[in-house]
Amino acid sequence: MKITFPLVTCFSVLCLTLAGCGGSDSNNNRSSSSTPSSSSSSSVVASSEPASSSSSESSIAVSSEASSEASSSEVASSESSSSESSSSESSSESSSSSSVGWALIWEDNFDGDTIDPGKWDHEVNCWGGGNNEQQCYTDRPVNSYVEDGVLTIVAQREDFTGPNDPEGAGAGTATLPYTSARLRTKNLAEWTFGRFEIRAKLPAGQGTWPAIWMLPTNSPYGGWAGGGEIDIMEAVNLKADSDEAGVPEGTPEARVHGTLHYGRAWPGNVNSGASYKLPDGLNPADDFHEYALEWEAGEIRWYVDGVHYATHRQDGWYSQYMVDGVLTDAPIGAPFDEHSEFHLLLNLAVGGSWAANTNEGGVDATAFPQTMQVDYVRVYECSGSSPSTGTGCATIDEGAELIAGNERPGIGPVNLDGPPLLTIFGDDLFEGLKLRSYDPQGIVTYAEIEEDGRGDVINVVKTGNTGNAYINVDGDPADLRNWSPDSKLMFDYKINSIADDSTLLVKLDSGWPSVSDVGLPTATVGSWQSFEITLADLIDNGNSLQAGGKASLANITNIFVIDSSGAMDVSFDNIRIEGTENEGEFAAPPLFTLFDDSVAEGLQIQSYNPAGAITSSELAEAGRGDVFSVVKGAGAGNISFNIVNGATDLSAWAAGGELVFDVKVNSKDAAANLLVKMDSGWPQTSDVTATLGEIGEWSEVRISVAALIASGNSLEAGIANLSAITNMFVIEPTGPMDVLFDNIRLEIGDAGGGDEFAPLPLFNIFEDAVVAGVQVGVFDGANITTSAIAEVDRGNVFNVVKTAASGNAYFNVPAGPVDLSAWSAEGEIVFDYKVSSKDAGSTLLIKMDSEWPNVSDAPVPVDVEGVWSEFRIGIADLIDNGNSVPCCPGMANISSIVNIFVIEPSGPMDVSFDNIRFVVE
Repeated sequence: MKITFPLVTCFSVLCLTLAGCGGSDSNNNRSSSSTPSSSSSSSVVASSEPASSSSSESSIAVSSEASSEASSSEVASSESSSSESSSSESSSESSSSSSVGWALIWEDNFDGDTIDPGKWDHEVNCWGGGNNEQQCYTDRPVNSYVEDGVLTIVAQREDFTGPNDPEGAGAGTATLPYTSARLRTKNLAEWTFGRFEIRAKLPAGQGTWPAIWMLPTNSPYGGWAGGGEIDIMEAVNLKADSDEAGVPEGTPEARVHGTLHYGRAWPGNVNSGASYKLPDGLNPADDFHEYALEWEAGEIRWYVDGVHYATHRQDGWYSQYMVDGVLTDAPIGAPFDEHSEFHLLLNLAVGGSWAANTNEGGVDATAFPQTMQVDYVRVYECSGSSPSTGTGCATIDEGAELIAGNERPGIGPVNLDGPPLLTIFGDDLFEGLKLRSYDPQGIVTYAEIEEDGRGDVINVVKTGNTGNAYINVDGDPADLRNWSPDSKLMFDYKINSIADDSTLLVKLDSGWPSVSDVGLPTATVGSWQSFEITLADLIDNGNSLQAGGKASLANITNIFVIDSSGAMDVSFDNIRIEGTENEGEFAAPPLFTLFDDSVAEGLQIQSYNPAGAITSSELAEAGRGDVFSVVKGAGAGNISFNIVNGATDLSAWAAGGELVFDVKVNSKDAAANLLVKMDSGWPQTSDVTATLGEIGEWSEVRISVAALIASGNSLEAGIANLSAITNMFVIEPTGPMDVLFDNIRLEIGDAGGGDEFAPLPLFNIFEDAVVAGVQVGVFDGANITTSAIAEVDRGNVFNVVKTAASGNAYFNVPAGPVDLSAWSAEGEIVFDYKVSSKDAGSTLLIKMDSEWPNVSDAPVPVDVEGVWSEFRIGIADLIDNGNSVPCCPGMANISSIVNIFVIEPSGPMDVSFDNIRFVVE
């Protein structure tokens, strides 16, 4: 059963039924109060600090992060543990006063001897949390259990194999060296606004990462992190040697962190937050402490043991999300507003991009097993003056730090100069570029300063190890593919000072970890020197800090990043790109060879290899020259032929194009298959299972490009976009396999002839299956799914299920815009449809689309459920309707239709379609 609490009014019945008469408990070691503690005044001094880094000598530190190099994920994770099981007296009892107005509406005191399945669901996967974490999450009692009124999550050392996708539903697997648990209330209990209290004892040791946090369920603002993330409490590596600036060497790590993640979908996400240390040198791993968060419209506040230590307001957060393919500013307050419901998560991760890269580094296997223990979880709503906004019950200490957050970036293209010269910085930054910093520890400053004989220069000063300064494209990412590969990034620089053994990197950045960098000579101090590197060489360098990362010229978010591994004072001048126009179409029909003795120019080999299970190489084969070898063991991974210049339009290959290659399997597990893919960025991937010959024998495989694209993603909802392909050829054995490839190519044969698309008088778009030359896609796959399902007396029908407001499904012509003007005089769109279920207010639009906002739509009646009906509308009438969305006037162009049939419920709906067709009668 799903229980959703919007937290807008006080439900007395729910308080009694779910809270168990106020949540009192007979355990003398636990708080008997169901009223949340108020803040007590504390004397603290803050320094600028992050949610993932060190603090200063004070007990509170604040951070804002808006850079290229925050670690991220499709969904970000946060986690940790402790070895003792006994709980001490609740800190809430010692707070100075009780706050009025908060009403308890949900709680778990972990009474009994089992985890309540009506309140908590286990995630089961070996995905790594999107952060290269080293644990598999299981639902086994060895990793999570309830005993003596306490929930215990155990992270322990053991090799474990499980599904390598977030929901644990895919066919792929991974083997990781630790196990742990992650519990969540998703689809069981979700909230908008309120106070959240969790009393917990945290783990210790290098590599531990406990988290108490919240994620949205079906956010209207898209995927992570445009939809937001609220970290109530995170800690990493407690009791390991602290790397906090200014503390004596050997000081134990003792900070906890509160953070918000927001912005755009990864990798355009940002975060900001604050850190806190307990008074008197106490460590969160030694005892139970209460971690709380108050969330109201426009403001979020963090507490530890009743101390209000940080506040974040809506002028420092934002969301920008896709609406019909167009990046759009969400309303002020989003994604933490009244339109979003969040669920709770409790977990303990091991290693990962944060824990393994700070303090002592890596994971200390000798520290495990470790436990995270939770005494209670309590959720309150405000019954004060404005319950609909969660306001009126605030527990405020005026001394709490106000987190600055991040400025909302621009949307839309930034028109950069093209060849032969782009001056990024002369005496001023080029219009549309901004100088910013990633500064989690408050140790990076930057300024434009005057230099004798030079005018203004950019000066960057860094006093520690973490952080950088960067020149940001303040709008849509820049496409630099108009520059030839031998064009050069050039600049002057002067090292005023730099720490011994420190490196100095300059980078191009497409969103972490898609970064390419180059190291600068650092021996000369106090003198100006010049540096240059071709764009091709810089891109090819890849990311020296995280294997596999590489920038794409098609998608540059930060055009110049300045980063050192230690303290520095460095100035830059005359930053520019010089070169010529890039000429020639990449991968033009009728033949493009990806591999024949070597990888084609313009392609590079990359891998997804979280478990170290897959390798590739070129090796000699008798009678063939060099062939391409892929060897995969147990675990997740694939090899891709990546387009160096980024997303490329291959739609010219849709009509008659084939992907062709020779293949020989040397050995494989009996159950292993070979997936072949084209990829527009996960999960926008399309794959097919290749037919393999006898072991040890070469055979040829031919796959229609249009059929491959139309197949979509077999592992997660998504489909590749042939007009924006990033990986032309992806090789993914589903199990152990040793396989060779040769003569990998795209080709168009005699079958590529120019038949008219959709000839009169009848064109069936869907009748049991999608017509050849058309592919199905979805906008916002988090909220909408499509499938062909069997229906009695109808064969297969096309089913669309939508769970939230954002998203649509569409029938796309991968060959590009088509001219349907022949249909305009007498043509109709006709289809049968059946609404199986819907929310009361949901409506249904069908559309034709020439790219947003040039869309025309018509409403379809949805009053009757469970009955098949026919709908028809003249194509000319549909076009004349134009775009009904008030913000964005437009009209489809009948001579240039991109999506020939779009299905868009306005809210949750389960609806099926059959016999979708254009007809002249």
